[in-house]
Amino acid sequence: MSKEKKLIVGNYESARAFLNALSTSVDIPSEIRVVDTNSGIINEGQENHRSWASLTCVDVELYEQFSSISQEAYCPTFKVKLKNYSNENLDSLVNADIVLNQYDLSFVLDKLKQPVGIALVAELTDIALK
Repeated sequence: MSKEKKLIVGNYESARAFLNALSTSVDIPSEIRVVDTNSGIINEGQENHRSWASLTCVDVELYEQFSSISQEAYCPTFKVKLKNYSNENLDSLVNADIVLNQYDLSFVLDKLKQPVGIALVAELTDIALK
């Protein structure tokens, strides 16, 4: 790619470099609770289809504060996208407290492929029940 077409995000030369820099400043709660799961198939019916899944999580301490005033529905959530997901049953993770042993960051994109947030990415094997 020629220099004049190189994408500069802030002071970074690529989105990956920006995410790598962000990873040192993102604060992940020490206590995480899974409140929901989502899964599906990308490119269903096509040769290159594959399964995907994500966990919707909350900071346990923050969730308990919202719960104390009966406002759990307003507690901020974050996504953990599951890398290399192969249709494993995720039901046992709902309402469970978990620990992420290893994770990466990725951009959450809207329908126009514009970044609108950041998600954690982990393999199921890197998630442990607390």
